[in-house]
Amino acid sequence: MRLPQRMAKHALQIVLILICFSHLNLVRCDSIAGGDRSDSLGFAFEFKIHVDAGKEECFYQYVQQQSTLYVAFQASSLPLIYSFVMKGGDGMVGFSIRNPTGVLVLPHTWEASKDYEENSVAIPGYYELCIDNTFSRFAPKLVSFYMASYKREEWEKYIDELTSADVTVANFTSSIQNVDKNIATILRYMEQSRRHITHDWYLVEGNNRYVQNWSLAQCLVIILSSVIQAYFLKSLFSVDGGQKGKPRA
Repeated sequence: MRLPQRMAKHALQIVLILICFSHLNLVRCDSIAGGDRSDSLGFAFEFKIHVDAGKEECFYQYVQQQSTLYVAFQASSLPLIYSFVMKGGDGMVGFSIRNPTGVLVLPHTWEASKDYEENSVAIPGYYELCIDNTFSRFAPKLVSFYMASYKREEWEKYIDELTSADVTVANFTSSIQNVDKNIATILRYMEQSRRHITHDWYLVEGNNRYVQNWSLAQCLVIILSSVIQAYFLKSLFSVDGGQKGKPRA
């Protein structure tokens, strides 16, 4: 393969990784069940952890064989490093990593920043990542933590499949944009439908109140007219007090 083609392939690989991580949700931080994971291209996640004083928090993440692994935390914000102690005491915690066999690949150290990287994971399984705050007896810590891993060979196979199918990055991005546009259109239609439903609901409620009010008013009119008629009929057949007992002519 010539040099320009090789550079273009690597550039395509990097772009696809960024696109897929941002649009395909290849985050597996909450997956703890076993099974076949060869279909996963990787994961990347960031989260904040509150560690109480005198406590230690440990997390477990499955990492595939022959995949890259990068874990980092740091006390100050630096470009491309997303893990740091945000507040609490001296701003330092203990950090350690064990591989699936229990070997301590990153020994415990009490520092403000630390990172760990493996270019190719030899043993697949669950890595244990522990943040230790036992040396701090009074100050809780808030730690921002970053971890990422992906399989280079799987990405290369994926890129080869796209290349063989004559799918370019531009077409891939255009497809994603079309999907986003269609989703936005559907959301607009749903919002418009909700507005119509709300309008119809208030219209039905208004008509219901209108009918009830007019029905009540008509009932009152009928009752009032009945009372008035009964009063006048009674007054027609009433006998005056002075003519009481006298027969009519």
